[in-house]
Amino acid sequence: MSFGRIILGDNQFLGINHASPDKALALDDKFAKPDAILEVIDWAYQAGMRDFMFTTHDRLKPVFAEIVRSRLFAGMQYIPCLPYAHKYANSLTDGGIKSVVTDHMGGCSKSQLLAGIGRLAVGDFAAVMQLLVDIELLMTRGLNVKGVFLQNVIFDLIMGLRGHKLLARFHRHVSEQFNATPGYITMNHPMAQRVLCDEVGLQSPWICANFNVAGFRMNPGKAEVEASYGNGRSRNVAMSIFASGALGAGGAVEHVRDFKGVDAILFGSSRRQNIEGNVALITGRSRASAS
Repeated sequence: MSFGRIILGDNQFLGINHASPDKALALDDKFAKPDAILEVIDWAYQAGMRDFMFTTHDRLKPVFAEIVRSRLFAGMQYIPCLPYAHKYANSLTDGGIKSVVTDHMGGCSKSQLLAGIGRLAVGDFAAVMQLLVDIELLMTRGLNVKGVFLQNVIFDLIMGLRGHKLLARFHRHVSEQFNATPGYITMNHPMAQRVLCDEVGLQSPWICANFNVAGFRMNPGKAEVEASYGNGRSRNVAMSIFASGALGAGGAVEHVRDFKGVDAILFGSSRRQNIEGNVALITGRSRASAS
């Protein structure tokens, strides 16, 4: 199972911009309502994009409910990235563990919850991870889920702790339970590739990492990341191709588009003309745009 060449991201919907706090705040206000998000997804859909990668943020729940209810965007593939840790932290801060359970686990059966607690008590953390995956994906019911990616905040931690069995269990659970493609977001592509291929034993895993002409947030370094992207051992999604808006389109897109080893390009934008321009650049059809 694969993904399209171009993937729509969701940073703009959540008010995330790694280069400008002011832009982040403006985006957060702009996309506070579901209709504003649906409008941008529609622009991407009309431009030909058929893949949407997103974090399991509560802001997207009503968006997906409307997509399912109105049967919007036929043929769109959805790629959730989980867990969105902040929502659990916020619930824990606001109302304690009871709030976490009621806010995020209400869709699970009592038997699932009891089983998860029992597995945690005996140290079966892989089984607990499976339960968390199931909980996080409750918001995607009715959608065409084609991939499930582990967020870097969790994946890089597990990788650093050498939790290879956890990663293998996640990979198997997503593949078998959801018939979806597992993937991994990381801040260190070369290390992720070595761990997944050599130590976990996966064949051509999907890895999403920063990749741009400026070397912005490419760890441990631009040359090392380009080498691991280009060695053919993994299938790769390039993100942060505009360095959070620090780069214009043009050469930035061409660098990523033409690099051997970039299988898909992920970008988010809040403007219709930029979406259309970036899609045209990536497909080689037309003019330059911006992030």
